[in-house]
Amino acid sequence: MAAIDFNDIEVILRLICSIVIPIILTMIIKHLLIKFQKKTGSITKDNISTIMKIIRIIAVIVIIIGCLDVLGVNIESLFVSLGLVTLALTLAAKELLSNLIAGLNIVIEKPFTTGDMIGVNNYKGIVQKIGFKNVELLAKDETIIVPNIIFSQNSYINYTKNGKFMQKIKFSLQNNQYLDENLKIIDNIIKNCDDLDKKYKYSINVRSFDDNGVNITVKVPIKDIDNRKVIVSKILVEIYDKIKIDPTEN
Repeated sequence: MAAIDFNDIEVILRLICSIVIPIILTMIIKHLLIKFQKKTGSITKDNISTIMKIIRIIAVIVIIIGCLDVLGVNIESLFVSLGLVTLALTLAAKELLSNLIAGLNIVIEKPFTTGDMIGVNNYKGIVQKIGFKNVELLAKDETIIVPNIIFSQNSYINYTKNGKFMQKIKFSLQNNQYLDENLKIIDNIIKNCDDLDKKYKYSINVRSFDDNGVNITVKVPIKDIDNRKVIVSKILVEIYDKIKIDPTEN
């Protein structure tokens, strides 16, 4: 390495540029990310923080390489001598990079959002946090950390839309003259059910008529997805207990 004359204004300027330019670019990228987040809401502050950590690491590497180049260090020879170390670090970072790429895909495509109930690889819970390395699910009183790479390697189910789980309940009623009254009874049962999320609408639809009666489908927003079978059973018991039947059947 040749001796460096730090009295040479060109050397000083090149060193300053090697340090300042990556820092300025980092600040510009952060500003653009914040602006994009406020405008679209497609990424969170935590996502921005993770992205900036990666960009700062890259900026530090660029600064070091730039300064070494200005100081006359043979960068190519340095990379060759550090080849094995670089390979080892690359292999060690492979899983991290895979999770980061998968996390970026989740943020951009939005297959699910915070508050959704999802299931993947026998994991099921409400999405609490979406990061670039993993997704946090809340299942009862436990927090499950699922690496993002799992979502790119496996099929998954989004049970909900914006935090609600719509449960279908299909049943049949005897085709009789009390149909309108029975629909009102069903509506009142659904409306007063404490196990349903009142923030969302429910629906009661008559599917068809046949020899066995009237086929009905009810869609209701259930609060506790893990107890949905119990809730459905409870609703059906109350419906069949309160509906009116055709007096000719007695």
